[in-house]
Amino acid sequence: MFRYAVLVDTGVHEDHNDDRACVDGNIVDSGWLLGTSDKDSFLAAVCDGAGGVKQGGRAADMAVRGICGYTGEELSPADIRTAIEDINAGIIAAGEAEGARSELMTTIAGIFASGENVTVFNAGDSRVYRLRGKYIRQLSKDHSYVQDLVDIGRITPDEARLHPKKNIINKYIGIEQPVSPRIREFTEDLIEGDIFMICSDGITDVLSDAEISEILYSHSHDPKLDRGCSAIRDAAVRAGSLDNMTVLLIRKEGTEE
Repeated sequence: MFRYAVLVDTGVHEDHNDDRACVDGNIVDSGWLLGTSDKDSFLAAVCDGAGGVKQGGRAADMAVRGICGYTGEELSPADIRTAIEDINAGIIAAGEAEGARSELMTTIAGIFASGENVTVFNAGDSRVYRLRGKYIRQLSKDHSYVQDLVDIGRITPDEARLHPKKNIINKYIGIEQPVSPRIREFTEDLIEGDIFMICSDGITDVLSDAEISEILYSHSHDPKLDRGCSAIRDAAVRAGSLDNMTVLLIRKEGTEE
């Protein structure tokens, strides 16, 4: 069984929301959703429409609705790649048909869990983390200018978080074909108590992995996970987040008798 909580928050400095979330077949465009799922498989994702373009929120809505339609299916990594490429092609086609190319852009990040296997996918800088015990691990990998600098050893991950060009993203859904999302499969690597956090960059732009880990661990046994979502959001606000903020927490529960 999976327990989940998601909070989609416009934030204190924005007057509109470009974030969307999909969890267990439900779409969240603002506010809260709490629940559980006893299905054999579980799909969740966060999309963050590109800021500075006219229809980022619409692109995020199209993407999250597209991926949400696969809930309940058994998806291989190849199936997930095909689904994201189809979503990307549809968004590009909509932009071209309306003369609005480059106005429909969004990130995506999410997980598909089945049995003891987890597939993580992303395009852009929305992220997936896993907390296991006290230890956090970032399972996704940003498509960004500073991540490229980290990859070639020019800067450290800590320096990347404070880099003046940290908001330069080099991959979005809705720009080019193929979008070629990153997809990672973790085979026989899902255990009771694992907590996954999927979030938009309104969180990670201002909170370090260590800060996220401390907050999540302190709320790892909360009955409904909602306090963990609130604590992450509140910490991001105190740290000066200027963006929309989405926090989606998923915990692998024990099998009920």
